[in-house]
Formats: sequence, structure tokens, C-alpha cells
Amino acid sequence: MVQVEIVDRPERARDLAQVLMAVWGGAEPIPPDVIIAIIHAGGYASLASRVINGAQQIVGGSLGIVGNGDRKLHSHVTGVINKATNSGVGRALKEHQWQWAKENELAAISWTFDPLVRRNAHFNLVVLGATVTRYNRNYYGDIDDAINSGDLTDRLVVERQVAGLSSAPCGKICVASSDDLTINTPDDIVELRRCDRESSDRWRQEQRASFEAAFSDSRKVRGFTSDGSYILSTLGKHVL
Repeated sequence: MVQVEIVDRPERARDLAQVLMAVWGGAEPIPPDVIIAIIHAGGYASLASRVINGAQQIVGGSLGIVGNGDRKLHSHVTGVINKATNSGVGRALKEHQWQWAKENELAAISWTFDPLVRRNAHFNLVVLGATVTRYNRNYYGDIDDAINSGDLTDRLVVERQVAGLSSAPCGKICVASSDDLTINTPDDIVELRRCDRESSDRWRQEQRASFEAAFSDSRKVRGFTSDGSYILSTLGKHVL
């Protein structure tokens, strides 16, 4: 079982900073004092733990910022350490985050993800039922960590609805129709970056061109296929 708890004191903020560092590598992505400041400003921070080798261990965490103007939670970062991936930790964190947003009467939760990472696209669109709102090239600029270093930080921005729902939404696998546009993802962009940077850079540029052209043509992401492709439909067609 996965246990998720709110971060509400300095020592837990240090635990969250450490687990985020373990996920992304390099220097601490977010220092504990910044985490504490976000909490005191009304933001969201959590830690996930589960039993590994007979002991309860911290395996993931999440941090979000609340925008007062639109009453939405922007989930800046959610991460799970390698030995706990594909074990329900990510979903537990996102469900806890949704319940927190519901209890605090927020309208929606937004976050970003790399559109080249197929498993993240499936998780966000199919498992969580998030809706793509826009595509941004090089959203964060240069990031010097073990995952993003040396790559452009193009991102899809998504939202998960909270207001008006009694339970957290979920999505489904979609099938493209004849008038849809599809945009592919590589099997494993993380491995491709390690072994063939030229190919991974080409994937980035080609996918960027496809998304920007599609959005310029008033298409929206309707869903994600079982073989790892985004489906983009015209505005008149139903979207997720």
C-alpha cells in the first residue's frame, strides 16, 4: 500500500527536497526553505511512502502552487524514485492532490509534461483524464539535471478538472478517425537520449513542428492511442 501525507513542517520539507533530488539528480531542485514558503502561501506539498524490503520508505513527492486569481493548483513537480515506479505511487500522489484541491474548493489542477515521454502521456491523458490546453516550446529554458540536461524543454500543459465533480476523473484509450491528425512518440525517449542524441533531437524538432502546426490549424488533443500517438481533432469535435 502507498501512504501519502501532507508536508507541514521543516523536517518533512527536507525529506521532500531529498526525494526530488533523488528523482532528478544534480543539486536540490527545490530547497526546503522554498518548499516551506510555498506551504505557508497556501500551496500543496506531499510525500508518498510504501514498504520496501520490510521497511516503510519515502518513494515520491509532489509540490504545487495555488494561483489566487483563477483558484487553480499548478502542480510544479511530482516524482517517484526509480525503485518504486510502476507500483501505483504516482497515481496515489495525483489522487491525493486531487482530493486536496477538492477540499480547498479549487477549480482545476494544471501541470506540464514532456510530450516525447510516452509513458507520461499515457498516464496523464488515459489514466488521469487530463486535458491538454496548450503546447509551449522550451517552457523552462535550460535545466541542468540528470533527466533534462542538454535537451529543449518543450512541454504540453494539461488540466485536470476538479470543480463540479464528486470524484477524480479518468480517461480512456482513444482511436483516431479518418479526419484526425496523429502525432507519434518514440518507444523510449529517455533511453534514446542516452544512446543517440542526434535521433532524440530530431524527434524533438519534428514533434514540435507537428504540434505547432496542428494548434495553428485550430486542432486540439482529443486523446492518446494504444500504440503511443496523440490524436488531434478540429475544434468542432469532442475532446477529452
